[in-house]
Amino acid sequence: MKLKFGIFVLLLTLSFQSCTKEEDDLISQNCETDCTEIIGRLMTDNGNVPIVNHTITVIWDNTNFGSGIVRTKATTKTDNNGEFQLKFFIRDDELTDGIHRMYYEKLDENEFLRADLNGISIFPTIRDTTMTRNHNIPKKAFLDLTISNLEDFQQGDYFSTNLNFLNPIGFSQSIDGAIHPWSNESENNRLIEIAANQPVIIEIVRKINGEYVRENDTILVREGNTSNYTIDFNNSN
Repeated sequence: MKLKFGIFVLLLTLSFQSCTKEEDDLISQNCETDCTEIIGRLMTDNGNVPIVNHTITVIWDNTNFGSGIVRTKATTKTDNNGEFQLKFFIRDDELTDGIHRMYYEKLDENEFLRADLNGISIFPTIRDTTMTRNHNIPKKAFLDLTISNLEDFQQGDYFSTNLNFLNPIGFSQSIDGAIHPWSNESENNRLIEIAANQPVIIEIVRKINGEYVRENDTILVREGNTSNYTIDFNNSN
């Protein structure tokens, strides 16, 4: 019975995949009127270092549960300053259905933080407009985080370390941070991937004996390096 169900799921998945139609509409880049234009920069290191000669593509995605249309609208490469420019025409069906998405070619996951998050929001998209999208992609560093006295955690307590990767002003960013909750069942040490070469705020949130206490610290770690950091569960600064 389980085998039959597995075969059914596989066939259903293949059926959905086969129903997705890919269309090439790169000719829309030749538009002369009512064009949608996107200009911006693709950067790293807190918006200071360009990502050069890198492919960026706009698609129109009108799929649901694996069926529908994915239409390629425009593509370009960044220049030596990380700057890019995309221009395309939005078809009538694209005005009412689906969503336009912008993707950049996936970067080296050994160097960049969450390299799989390679999309840039361009909503809403309308005709005859120009929008600016500056985007920062953090490189990867590490936080060797230890929580001392975690065994004192009691029922009703709460403890978390919230990491906020501050994006440069005027930039979107591929990842903004992460929340790491802890309890007396947690290992007291974690090696955490964080944004490199830009400020990282460590927000410590405690609830002990019904009282919430919050405190912040800011660190900056160079790419590929590891910062050792210890927090006492019982004591705030």
